[in-house]
Amino acid sequence: MKYKFSANDKEWHQTLLNTFENILNMEIQPVLVYDRKHFSKYLYKNSVKPNAVWAECIKECGTIWLNPHLATEPKVETVNTLYHECLHIKYPKKNEQEIRRLADKIIPVAKSLTSKKKKFDITHRH
Repeated sequence: MKYKFSANDKEWHQTLLNTFENILNMEIQPVLVYDRKHFSKYLYKNSVKPNAVWAECIKECGTIWLNPHLATEPKVETVNTLYHECLHIKYPKKNEQEIRRLADKIIPVAKSLTSKKKKFDITHRH
């Protein structure tokens, strides 16, 4: 099955991004892309397969790619994921754990979702 975001999803993503940009007072405006091919042109070659993550960002220019699989997940996952990527752009020197802690402090994701995400990571990382 092919996953994709609806027009409503995309509008909602943009609203969230604008909100986080304002809250975090970001200097780099985050830009969302949905086409992985488009995104990968700019990406320093990463060892992580695209389907193994919810999103990725290029910190220097603020480009964020969202995994279309998120369309099937609870909305809070998308909120947390977008906020997480915005934090990477805002604080490029912080490591993954620091960013995760910051994101989870603001947008708590239920333990059940977190364990489901870990399961998703494990099953999709070949």
